[in-house]
Amino acid sequence: MRLPSVLSLLVAFAATAALPAQKPAGKPAVANPQDEVQANDIAGFRGWLQQYALGSIRLCKEGVPDEAALTELDQRMQKIAQWNTLGAAKMLFEAACVDPKPTTGATSTAVVDHMRELMPWRVHKMAQKHLRGMTGEGILPWLLAMLNTPSARNAKATFDPKAAGAVLRILGGHPSVEAQLELIRACHTMPVELRVQAVTAMANDPTLELVPTLVEMLRDSEPNVRIAAATAIGQALRPHVDESAGKKPDGATVAVRDTANKQLEDLLVRDQVWQVRSAAATALAIQLCKPVIPALIRGLDAELSRKKDPWAMDVRLHKLLEGLTGQSVVRGSIDPWKAFWQKDGPGFTVRPAGKDTGKKQSPGSEKYGKFFDLEIESDRVLFVLDFSGSMAEEVTLKTHTTIAGAGNKTTKAALVVAEMKKLVMSLPDGALINFVVFSDGVRTWRQDGGRPALVKLDDSSRDDLLGTFLDSLRPAGPTNLYDALDTALGFGGRGLHDKYYGAGFDTLYVISDGAPSAGAITDKDEIRRRVRETNSLRRIAIHCITFGEKNDTDFLGGMATENGGRHIHVE
Repeated sequence: MRLPSVLSLLVAFAATAALPAQKPAGKPAVANPQDEVQANDIAGFRGWLQQYALGSIRLCKEGVPDEAALTELDQRMQKIAQWNTLGAAKMLFEAACVDPKPTTGATSTAVVDHMRELMPWRVHKMAQKHLRGMTGEGILPWLLAMLNTPSARNAKATFDPKAAGAVLRILGGHPSVEAQLELIRACHTMPVELRVQAVTAMANDPTLELVPTLVEMLRDSEPNVRIAAATAIGQALRPHVDESAGKKPDGATVAVRDTANKQLEDLLVRDQVWQVRSAAATALAIQLCKPVIPALIRGLDAELSRKKDPWAMDVRLHKLLEGLTGQSVVRGSIDPWKAFWQKDGPGFTVRPAGKDTGKKQSPGSEKYGKFFDLEIESDRVLFVLDFSGSMAEEVTLKTHTTIAGAGNKTTKAALVVAEMKKLVMSLPDGALINFVVFSDGVRTWRQDGGRPALVKLDDSSRDDLLGTFLDSLRPAGPTNLYDALDTALGFGGRGLHDKYYGAGFDTLYVISDGAPSAGAITDKDEIRRRVRETNSLRRIAIHCITFGEKNDTDFLGGMATENGGRHIHVE
């Protein structure tokens, strides 16, 4: 796998691509039927890909993924991958990076519709899956060579980050040792954006053997790398140390666990970036083992001592400890946790998975009152409100989850406005909030440079919300949920892309009554995947409040669970 041999292979391939195998001079050429079949398969796929790139092939029908077309495409790719040659791999790699072009002069709406119907993310993912299983001669060296050019290492103008990102995602699930070693190298030597992608790729399927390497990355100067490494460590350790599943690690595993957790605790106590501390806390908690509890208690102690940090990390840590221990403790002081661990720590055991703790709500846990039966625990909150046409529907409430109470008849939109007004009155002066409202389009209450602003609550902003903005909202149009979430997450974690790590929101509330029906992406699984991937670095708690048919809104419950939030379905 030395570079000279890779270059020689590429030159040889370029000279002979698409040509049948040649017999030695002087002997009559004998056609190889297998070569002809392979050439026809590759030519057929090349024709499909060219048409797809021009936008002539759709993978959606009436806004719904065309499963028959997707199955046929998967079979096409599988047929190419079975040839297991470098030429076949190159064709699949084109599919893994294809960027379909909309019609020249198309409006922005037409471009959005175009991307939704072509679903390039599904094509990319499918091609990457098939490439990952190809083991033919020269394929892996060719992939690795794309990450080892001077332009890639130095992020020069000739460098294609999309292609490099595709290579990293392919290597992330690759079974070979060479692929894993290359990912480790990329984590240290690539430009920052690709280093983060490399660590994230490792986190998709981390192994216990990778933990020492990931621990080294916790010292990286780039916060995103520390976040991704911490996440991967927790995921790698859990299958081996989870006491709720009855795991009893051997001495070597315990040594790896304790070394990693010491470094995670150090991040939790000392790191200046709250997203890094959040990742470290989660990485400890998901291991579900007794040794992480004192580390989390020390982290909470450090968090309560922070005087200038505005984030609600203390609440997150408190909840993690309650979930792990089954205790109900008054918030705001470290003393009850220290007393609990001093008394019960020696004999404490993690409860088996699925066993009900009987834990009740923490005393004094309502920081700013309730909103749709959800506790508001932060003073940096962004609300994403669905005001599509279906929100005008009347409902008769069955449960006491809102201000209206069971048995009352109202519209979904009126109920949301009433709950928002109650919340605005309960939040303290100085709280930072904003609203992203969506139907077919997306708009925000207050903007700053084209993005949602951090608006401080005071008499003036309250008057605007209560007297003008909220009452002006009118339900109309389809449901463009993806663009609303993209707007919210793009601002909520903006500190991860620039130097202002203290600027943004740490909590997001999404309120919607139906499945997405407009915008660049309407596929619910893809929306969840993108939010999960983006928020693995943002560390924003995402809570979801839904109305209507649960078949349409259940995916938002999964989104909340995946992103540290709660889901309330209003009936």
